Amino acid sequence: MDIVNVTEDNIELFSKVLIESARWLESIGESMWKVQDLTVEELLKKYKISEMKLCYEDGKLVGVYILQWYDPIFWSKLKKNDSGILHKLALCRENNKMGYGKKLIESAELLCKKNGVSTLRLNCATLRPKLRNFYESVGFEMVDRVFIENVDQIRYKKLL
Repeated sequence: MDIVNVTEDNIELFSKVLIESARWLESIGESMWKVQDLTVEELLKKYKISEMKLCYEDGKLVGVYILQWYDPIFWSKLKKNDSGILHKLALCRENNKMGYGKKLIESAELLCKKNGVSTLRLNCATLRPKLRNFYESVGFEMVDRVFIENVDQIRYKKLL
C-alpha cells in the first residue's frame, strides 16, 4: 500500500472520497458524517492538510484517512506525539468488502511506528456495532465510553 500525503493539488479528491462515503452511509440508513462538514474548506478548519492521507494499491486509490499526533477534542489528556489518532477512515465504494479497511489501518500503524509512536487510537459512535466489531477484529481495545460533541462514543486504542 502506498500512502500519499494530501496537498493542495489532491485535497479535492480526498474530500470527494469522504463525501461519497457519507452519502452511501446515509443511503443505507447509517449516517455517520454530515456532507457539509467534508468539504475542503470545512476539513481544513478542523485538520491540518499534512494529517490527510490518500491510500493507493497498485496505483489505484482505495481509501483515505486522517492521522493526527494530537487531538484536543477526543483525546485532550494525551501528550502531543504520544499516540497516532485515526479519523475519517473511508474506502472508495468499489473497494468495499475487499480487505482494504484492515490494510488502511495497517498503513496507519506503520506511519505511527516510523514516528516512534507505539499506540494508535480512534473513536467510534457507540451505536455503530458493525464498525465497532470491525475495529475490535483488527486488534483495537475499548478504553472508555464518553460523550463528546453530544455523541455517545467509544474510544479505542491499539498497542503496536
